[in-house]
Amino acid sequence: MMEYLDPVKQKNYRIKLWLGYGFITIGIAIGSIILLWEAYGYSVRNGQVVQDGMVFLSSQPNPASIYINGVLNSATTNTRLTIPAGVYKFMLTASGYRPWVHNIPILGGQVEHYDYPLLFPTKLSSTKIASFSAAPAFATQSPSQQYLVVANPSNFTSFYFYNLTAPTTPPVILNLPSGLITPAVTSQSWQVIGWADDNSHLLLEHLYDGTSEYIELDTSNPANSININKTFNVNPTKVTFDNLKYNQFYLYDGLTQVLSQAVIGNPVTQVATGVLAYDSYGNNQLLYTTAANAANGQVNVDLYSSGNTYFVRNLPVATTYLLNMASFNGNNYAVLGDSSSDFVYIYQDPLSQATSGSKILPFRALQINAPNYDSFAPTAQFILVENGSDFALYDIYNDVTYHYTISAPLQTPEVHVQWMDGDRLDYVSNNTLTVIDYDNTNQAKLTNALPQYLTFFAPDYHSYFSLVSKGTAVELKQISLLAS
Repeated sequence: MMEYLDPVKQKNYRIKLWLGYGFITIGIAIGSIILLWEAYGYSVRNGQVVQDGMVFLSSQPNPASIYINGVLNSATTNTRLTIPAGVYKFMLTASGYRPWVHNIPILGGQVEHYDYPLLFPTKLSSTKIASFSAAPAFATQSPSQQYLVVANPSNFTSFYFYNLTAPTTPPVILNLPSGLITPAVTSQSWQVIGWADDNSHLLLEHLYDGTSEYIELDTSNPANSININKTFNVNPTKVTFDNLKYNQFYLYDGLTQVLSQAVIGNPVTQVATGVLAYDSYGNNQLLYTTAANAANGQVNVDLYSSGNTYFVRNLPVATTYLLNMASFNGNNYAVLGDSSSDFVYIYQDPLSQATSGSKILPFRALQINAPNYDSFAPTAQFILVENGSDFALYDIYNDVTYHYTISAPLQTPEVHVQWMDGDRLDYVSNNTLTVIDYDNTNQAKLTNALPQYLTFFAPDYHSYFSLVSKGTAVELKQISLLAS
């Protein structure tokens, strides 16, 4: 009963207690280290410590079988796999489809996402949607990919309007109001400028007798279509949507080099003078080149935002200037370049740099000889720069740059590739529609196509629409991307 008063026993008890605490602490530390190692992908295999990585794999169609270095995996897409660090050859297969193949680097402790693989059918089946007696002047798809407008080759002021979610339904005939366009004496043609973000208003350039005017076609109510020149009493050499709104425009006069803004129902307001080229983005933001205050043989690139102008950089005088802006993951990106140089510069949040008083500096540069075209992917993850068959591409999300030359050149009159979706490019070569992944892998040669028209993919990417020759006629066909 009095053992707790015994000094020797008290000492032994304290020793046991502290030993217990020590063992518990060591156990917790070891457990934490093990958990931390596992969190970073470390594991023990065959007596050796290795670091694993994780890869998420999705595909269309789903499920698809997964081969890793030629060995069939027990999992199918969509799935996640934990694999030791290394570079592996992945192949996705599905019955009736061409395989998708990619070398995927697995980094220890990292998670990779490959959500974009698309397997094309081995056999493509098509359905004729329409036949035209002659080649239409143009065909263009709305930003939502739901609608297709095709110029009527038999009536210059008439257009066919297709709903691609119900393509076999007869098209709606859209007719411009009488007297809207200026009658041509010798020749006339149409040029597509672009769509407003309401997927209803289409901006067209009417070229006639050596001059032009701009027409906004209201596809939901053609009677409300307007002639931009007559509406604002101007004669611009270039018109684009402001912030992609159907009632807001940028008007550019190449002779006076004046850039103005116009809103239907309001007076035209001047934005900048001495403008050589421009590109707008969002609400009241634009990049433009100007020779004003520039050194001999150079132009300045200025950033305009809400009435303020900021100098970005100098470029050499060139015939073509590359100016583009987009947003990705909460950051704004600007692309600047010219056709006489070998570099295109990428800026991250240039307006934030300018308004903070910092010098606006690029954070990446793409090297390509004499670039003449650039574009952001629809998701804005990728920035593409090209010159003919030569490409440079920057992946913003993964901070990776690619350089490559496509194996078959673009076919005239096609001058550049287009984005099929956020991860693939398509173009026509040798009268064949060709699709490649953004990094020039998984080339798929599909069906015949005419290079003067784009290819139009359905919103669900289960089919695409293409204009093809049929003797002296032109047919609009729907091609299924689902195996039977």
